[in-house]
Amino acid sequence: MTTIDELIRKLKSNDEYEREAAARALGKRRSVCVTEPLIQALQNDPSLTVRKLAAEALGENGDRRALQPLLDALDESQPSLRESAIRALGQLGDTRAIQPLIQTLAGDPRWSIRVCVLEALSDLGDRRAVDPLVHELQNNTEKGIPEHAAHALGKIGDPRAIQPLANALANAPDRSVRGYAASALGQLGDPRAADALITALLHDSDTRVRQYAAEALGQLRDPQAVEPLIDALQSEDAALREAVATALGEIGDPRAVEPLLQSLNADQDTAVREEAAAALGKIGDPKAVDALSQTVLSKKETSELRKAAIDALGKIRDPRSTETLIQALNDNQEDWMIRIRAAKALGQLGDPNAIDALTQALYNASYDYDTCKFFAESLAKIQDPKALQTLLKAANDTNPSIRLASVEALGLRREPEVIPAFIQALSDESSTVRARAANALRKHTLARPDAILKLPPEDRNRLGWILQDKYLEELQNELCK
Repeated sequence: MTTIDELIRKLKSNDEYEREAAARALGKRRSVCVTEPLIQALQNDPSLTVRKLAAEALGENGDRRALQPLLDALDESQPSLRESAIRALGQLGDTRAIQPLIQTLAGDPRWSIRVCVLEALSDLGDRRAVDPLVHELQNNTEKGIPEHAAHALGKIGDPRAIQPLANALANAPDRSVRGYAASALGQLGDPRAADALITALLHDSDTRVRQYAAEALGQLRDPQAVEPLIDALQSEDAALREAVATALGEIGDPRAVEPLLQSLNADQDTAVREEAAAALGKIGDPKAVDALSQTVLSKKETSELRKAAIDALGKIRDPRSTETLIQALNDNQEDWMIRIRAAKALGQLGDPNAIDALTQALYNASYDYDTCKFFAESLAKIQDPKALQTLLKAANDTNPSIRLASVEALGLRREPEVIPAFIQALSDESSTVRARAANALRKHTLARPDAILKLPPEDRNRLGWILQDKYLEELQNELCK
């Protein structure tokens, strides 16, 4: 890699292309050493391209000594250089740039400059920008300006923006502005925006705006939106139904269970059914288990829908969820991705009744480490002594893939019993197993150094050979502190 000193020298090269490359690279180094050379390039380089790249690099570098030179660049005659300086000020994050940027927004007639200012104000997130942004939202009819203003207001998050955004959502003639206003209201996360969003959801003439309103209502998580969202599940537009299902899942109200079950079972669009399954999982009502189970076990359904149903069952703690997931896991004729997804869901449930099935799956995976590791990780997540003993035994198996997967999975546990297993694995014939054991042992040592000192002398003595393995020197240093 080229050093910073070499790049600084290249920034003064007679070759313009070399200076351009140096300016691009210096911004990524994030070092105070590059600030002054980049400022010099911004102010004095004969190439407009190099000056623009230097401005952008100063923003990326993040050194606030660049603030004044970038502010000075707002008065440059070349519009493209001013744009680069504005973007850099947004990235720099120094709120002292707010007032100069607001002045530029009010005084520069160029559309591209004003869009850059709106984006920079959004990045800076300072509430002093709210009133100027509201002015642009309400009074500017140039394409793209009200949209960027709405986005910035949502990102800043000041409640003063609620009513102006609600007005734009209700009255703006441009559907794009209404859509941005809906999204911004969702970002604000204030329940006072719910009424305006519900009205848009039910009555806006454009289905995309209604979709953005549904997404925003999901972000608000306001229970008063549940019934209107349920009504919108009957829309003829699939994208809207999909957004509505997602929103109902985010709100998590049990009133949505039956309508979502109808969507899961009968909607003609697979994406809507997938979102319905995901939403039912988030709500977590056991009434959804039977329908989700039927979806999981039906090989007529798409793989993506079945995986969505599996994930949902992994969030509903019900014995029937475990039974279905074990059935999917045990089907050796099943798509291996379905089996792995079922294993992950069983680990998420943490039901000890899944231990035997996961153990069998681990050993049946044979020499396929990429599959073994999922079954072992799921066992590790079940906080039951039997799961721990299963992994301790598997860490001594003759199959290296099973040993590796088990040692890695044991690294997720925090019981003191795992430490002797790691120490034994340090002598494994597989260098990969040894390295994973060392890494796990190091983490345990940092978290609980007393556990090492409590080991029997023969186990502690076995650590001496670590010095012979360059990959394990770091662990030895930790143990010898």
